[in-house]
Amino acid sequence: MDIAVQRPNNSTSESWQLLGTVVWGIGVALIFFVVNIITTLVVVVRGQHDLSEEKLSLLLASAPGDGNVLSITTFATTLVCVPVVVGIAKLKKHSNIKDYFALKAVAVRSLMAWLGILIIFIALSDGLTVLLGKTIVPEIMSAAYTSARPVWLLWLALVLAAPLFEEAFFRGFLFKGFASSVVGPLGAVAITSLLWAAIHIQYDLYGIGTVFFLGVLFGLARTLTGSLIVPFALHAVSNIVATAEAALLG
Repeated sequence: MDIAVQRPNNSTSESWQLLGTVVWGIGVALIFFVVNIITTLVVVVRGQHDLSEEKLSLLLASAPGDGNVLSITTFATTLVCVPVVVGIAKLKKHSNIKDYFALKAVAVRSLMAWLGILIIFIALSDGLTVLLGKTIVPEIMSAAYTSARPVWLLWLALVLAAPLFEEAFFRGFLFKGFASSVVGPLGAVAITSLLWAAIHIQYDLYGIGTVFFLGVLFGLARTLTGSLIVPFALHAVSNIVATAEAALLG
């Protein structure tokens, strides 16, 4: 398989270093959670009358498995947080957005090679899941898919919106800052994978572990190709497979 390796970057473009990346990253995370919470509240109380505290609690408790809530909150956080992340990158003097977010074209053969690796990873992961007696489709994902109305909005949210924000933030902004610091590219892969896995609290420990190793694959693709386009494509395809499994097996 043809996997392109990133050549040394001689660009004079600058990025936030370790401290700046951490501080700004925390800020983006806070904005993400605030937008998520506000959007969730708006969606669950919409059309509700005589809403008691007990009923509100029940609605909020069921929100993580509600496909409509998931779809709308995913779009809301992406629409708010992607411009914020790009704006923060632009605040850094002498930064270059194309370089900061590794917006670099890659050869089709290289992209196809990484997609092949992803398919192998998914096959092995699903096989291990079955061997361990676990369900391939998490219960919360199954519930979200069956409750989504319209279901195409959930597909768009998971295949386009979620990868757009998560890759721009984790393998884009955070990766650039960490890789440019003392931890280096491999440290950046490990840290961003851990942080990305940590936001998937809707899954059990096994599911979070799977997300971590998937993040390592995305991070290695980002490192070796020098392009964010590859992990974005891998993320989108991974979510296509997961959503299709929810539709067929959930």
